[in-house]
Amino acid sequence: MNNLIEFFKKNFHYFLLAILLVVSIIMMGKSMSYSKYKFARICQNTIGPIQKNWAEMIHKFSLGQENDLLTQQNIALMRENENMFIYKNDTVISMMSKTDSLHPRSMRLYDYTYAHVIYKTTDQAFNYLIIDKGSKDGISRDMAVTCPQGVVGVISDVSDHFSSIIPILHPDSRISATVSPINQVGTVVWEGPNPQVAYLENIPQHLEINIGDSVLTSGFSNIFPKGLLIGTVKEVSVGKNASFLTIKVKLATNFNKLNTVYLIENLHKAEIDSLKANFKNE
Repeated sequence: MNNLIEFFKKNFHYFLLAILLVVSIIMMGKSMSYSKYKFARICQNTIGPIQKNWAEMIHKFSLGQENDLLTQQNIALMRENENMFIYKNDTVISMMSKTDSLHPRSMRLYDYTYAHVIYKTTDQAFNYLIIDKGSKDGISRDMAVTCPQGVVGVISDVSDHFSSIIPILHPDSRISATVSPINQVGTVVWEGPNPQVAYLENIPQHLEINIGDSVLTSGFSNIFPKGLLIGTVKEVSVGKNASFLTIKVKLATNFNKLNTVYLIENLHKAEIDSLKANFKNE
């Protein structure tokens, strides 16, 4: 035991050096770990939001591309609906320049495109929408505007790159409509202020109109094709004019969530207008 004590006394400074070395290594390791932790935290706090925003931007861009693709696919399907064509049995129709290859015994009357809403109001007495396409994109006045839910309105003014829309939610809006299944023709108007409700006018009182009946475009204007959904009957009462009903219509389109719209062009509108111009009562 004495020899062991003597050994420690003679080599004390070596043992002390070894102990201090071990302690210093431990302290250095802890110090480096903390520095790495602090550095990682700084990087996370600085780069993290950038990475998040970048990821969100890429995600939105990808979703935008997917949505545009789905919109184009929807348009391709809608272009083949029967109400897009004039059907005739005359074989001459198959030789006309605007005959559709998929419908050899028909003539295409309407065609579709789409746009995105960049400005809108829904709570004003006179509401408007603006879309991101104009005359250079083939947009013109009086084109019908719809969305996946239903009718939106009509193109009112066009610039090179943008167009404005008078929606149903406007006192100047007048849309020829029928009530299904009786197919009585009336006119859909908006009296405000509710963006979800319009009125169907000029429906005779003796007709039976039921809650939930569909209100569709009549096709009697040269703007809207026949059979597009405007809304459903919400309430029926006898109007101030005893000859007609007061019909409240729940609009199919949710204007507050409107982002993408379909634009419908009547390919023969100019020809039809030229004939109507000769009517004495027009």
